[in-house]
This record gives sequence, C-alpha cells and structure tokens, in this order.
Amino acid sequence: MAGLSIDPVTGLQNATTQPATKAPTNDLGQVDFMKLIIAQMQNQNPLEPQKDSDFMAQMAQFEALNQMKLVAQGMKILQGVNELSSATAMIGKTVTGKQVDASGAVRDQVAREQYALPFAQLDSVQRATVTGDQRVRDAINDAQNAGREVTGKVDRVVVGPDGIPSLWVGGKVLDMFTISGVQ
Repeated sequence: MAGLSIDPVTGLQNATTQPATKAPTNDLGQVDFMKLIIAQMQNQNPLEPQKDSDFMAQMAQFEALNQMKLVAQGMKILQGVNELSSATAMIGKTVTGKQVDASGAVRDQVAREQYALPFAQLDSVQRATVTGDQRVRDAINDAQNAGREVTGKVDRVVVGPDGIPSLWVGGKVLDMFTISGVQ
C-alpha cells in the first residue's frame, strides 16, 4: 500500500496528509519516550537482550519526571495565587514603591473593561479603540517616570499581560515587589 505506513506508537498514518505542526520544544513527551523504548527494543543485541526490569526502571523514571513537572506547574500556580492575595491585601493601604511602565497593564485593563478580553485577543479595530483611550495614552506618556518612587493609597490591583499583579495607586502602577513601606 503506497502512501500508508504504520507507526507502532502512533498508529496508522496517511502519508498524503500532513499532521498539524506545533512549535518544537525541548521537552520529551510520552509519545517520544515510547518511540525511544520501541527503538531500543528493536535495536538491542539479540544475544544480550535487555531485561524487562531495565525497561520498567526507565518507564518509572520517566513517570517520576512527569510527576515532578506537574508539581512544578502546581507550585507556579500557587505562587501566582499567593502574589495576587498579597496584592489584594494592600487595597486601601498607603504604600511606597516604584512606578512601572503601566502602558501594557492599563491597555489590558481597558481591553477587559470594553471587550471582556485581554488586549492580545482583540482584532485590529478593537486594539485601535483601546489604544486611543485616554487612560492608555496617559500611561504611555507617563512611561518615562518608570522607576520613580510613588507614595499613595492602593485603589485596586491590576494583573498585567504577564500575569503578575501590580498595585494601582492614584493612576500610577507600582511594582508590588518594590514596596518599601505600607501604612
């Protein structure tokens, strides 16, 4: 059968159909690992075959690695929740901290208010509308003040496009991690 091939791991594949491509990564996935195991089994020395226990040990190590990745992802999520919780605890308090370039955070905030979507998901007309908003223009014009120390009452918490919470103080956005005083 020309055009058809059978891959022992992924099954039947049609050679005339191009599979969807995704960005290459350095991560070794489960399918890649199984391909390696099968290749290892196919190419082993028939006079000195590998023991089943060796394959099982490799599979156990791979599963342990997957579990560690899941734990790391969970820790990252917990860190984000902790940062957001710490930021919201400062609402209504007077803080001193360093101002950041807030144009991205303000742009994202305005996009969410007007279209219920982050700025990155807007079409070009919606992006132009958001960029023309006075709050966004003010933030862009105020970008040169990034790094200056600001003191004021925290009005709200904004989460920028990078997922990191920042403090909104009198129209300025402060980096939560530069707070030097809380009253």
